[in-house]
Amino acid sequence: MRAVLTDVSSPLLWRYESRRVGVAAQAAPAAALAVTLLLTAFTANAGGSRADIERLLLTGLEAVVPLAVAVATVTVITRDRCRELHLALPVRYVTTLGRRLATLVGAAAATAVIYSAALVATGWWSGPAAPASPLVWVPPLLALGGLAMILTVVGRSVVLASSGVAATWLAQQLYAASLASHAGSRPFFLFLTSRYGTGEGWLLNRFALTVTGLCLLAVAVTALSRPGAAPGEEEQ
Repeated sequence: MRAVLTDVSSPLLWRYESRRVGVAAQAAPAAALAVTLLLTAFTANAGGSRADIERLLLTGLEAVVPLAVAVATVTVITRDRCRELHLALPVRYVTTLGRRLATLVGAAAATAVIYSAALVATGWWSGPAAPASPLVWVPPLLALGGLAMILTVVGRSVVLASSGVAATWLAQQLYAASLASHAGSRPFFLFLTSRYGTGEGWLLNRFALTVTGLCLLAVAVTALSRPGAAPGEEEQ
């Protein structure tokens, strides 16, 4: 058992962690894109322009997938009822949680890559050139995922963490024009690609979001290293 718990190359270990994450959490990114495609089909049937359809397709990748992953992250952190057992195991809880979140992000990444490739192949891709296509979804995913982790650990409440992520996402959608028009807030605007394209300041925006997300993740990991840091289901 000790060998299985410490050997990250063991398929048994990753299958176990995948089961602990759950099918619903891993399927969340695919479900988000399925909803995006349904909305796109409705828009097309209602006579929407090609530009509107392209924007919706890109929004699913840049905005909806990161939101789905962030909400699923809150669930993964709080659903483990046996965190106390890690005190008697040769692996720290934060390491185990990292593997579980890696399976979640891996599922999201595979879904996003397949979706992007399909849009390119069908001529509906309106984002940056193929080598830079991951920059559409990776930075906002890191930023929202990091926010979800830090709110869950610090707030110790599923409701608070989920509400905080949803409120941030919604505020950025509602005040997109203001956020994108000011030099101070533009680098931290989550949805610059789908809203305003890849023009001036886009790379800076992607870099700023990536750094912000990594910093939030680092703080969350540090906090999770403390015993009893993550909330349990009794704190929901």
